[in-house]
Amino acid sequence: MKHALFIVSLLDGKGPTGVEKHFNDMLHQARCHEIDAELVAPYPRRGIARKGAAMAARMIGTFDRERAAIFDAWIETKTLERKLAGILPRYAALGRTITLCAQDPLSALAALQVKAGHDCRVVIVIHYNVSVAEEMFLKGETTVQGPLWNFAFRTERQALARVDQIIFVSEFMRKLTLQRMPELDSVSHTVIPNFIADSPASEAVTSFDADLISIGTLEPRKNQVFLLRVLARAAQLGHRYTLTLVGNGPEAGRLQQQAAELGVAGQVHFAGFCKNAGNLIVRHRVLAHAARIENMPITLIEALAAGRPILAPAVGGITEIFDHGVEGYHWPLQDVDSAAALLIELLGRPDIYASFSQAALVRYRSKFDGDLLVSHWLTTILNSHGSSHTGWQKTWRPMPALDRDPMAQA
Repeated sequence: MKHALFIVSLLDGKGPTGVEKHFNDMLHQARCHEIDAELVAPYPRRGIARKGAAMAARMIGTFDRERAAIFDAWIETKTLERKLAGILPRYAALGRTITLCAQDPLSALAALQVKAGHDCRVVIVIHYNVSVAEEMFLKGETTVQGPLWNFAFRTERQALARVDQIIFVSEFMRKLTLQRMPELDSVSHTVIPNFIADSPASEAVTSFDADLISIGTLEPRKNQVFLLRVLARAAQLGHRYTLTLVGNGPEAGRLQQQAAELGVAGQVHFAGFCKNAGNLIVRHRVLAHAARIENMPITLIEALAAGRPILAPAVGGITEIFDHGVEGYHWPLQDVDSAAALLIELLGRPDIYASFSQAALVRYRSKFDGDLLVSHWLTTILNSHGSSHTGWQKTWRPMPALDRDPMAQA
């Protein structure tokens, strides 16, 4: 029996986020394996009803920003429900086995609501860091125990308890989630890391756009100001390195001001949003990352695929991507001097750099290559281990067990 896969998300798939890269790659891979695959998102926002709802949300926001966000989330959920309810009967009539793969708890609740009247499977992929409420708090959208905070926690708990399958992209998030909600241990769940599909091979380049590249939204959690401080400290020690910052966000102006104050403005290129930013990594010597918490950042996996060493903190799922002293260094976010020393050693020692670069490619090919993981993703999402449609199952090999506790570095 042929499958139909619907990616359900609050994102439209056109943005720069790692979540969108993941599900766009997943849609592409599913179609390559003759699976009907489609994105369902609450866009475009058209119609009198949607415009009226947006106006109502703005009115509520004038006196209560958090409740306005909750109201807008409710509207998006209802939009998703309506879209799914209109699509599913057509595929059911074609005899398809239907799976709804939600990319966030709110989308999962919409999918579960529709499942009540349709024969389908609901899966959720955990992309967020710690919790949706925590991410909203770090962005300044809510306060601890505020209305939006509590709404996000309720949504997460309700959705995860009712889905057919939970897929974590890091062991870090699996452990953290089950510690917060031990009742989820009875829900089918597994860990499958993110993958890079059709990754460009590492290139031997003779000139670089800059020494370092960092890719991500310019927001407080990503902590790009740390990179500027490391550059400044290295310059004080006589080592002038250059950095490309890729991404837009609310911190852009402050980071530009900080670069000027630290005296490194001439060393930093603010590239803004770049489509397919991962392709830029090969034009740089090192991938630098400074986020205070991460789940399984795809940009680090892209660096491995490009054969580029990584400098990133030992937080969250990052320790599952690369090992300190093998494919790069885990630098300390609380110690700029030590971080600068690691940067200087990496770029000043050709033997270390060559060793890390080679190890990065080996790590990518053994753990994150799409040829290894796509089949695992598809069989898990579609629950098709015993299916007669086995075209995507030929390359999957079980992932090796982790040899350390990722929570130790959280």
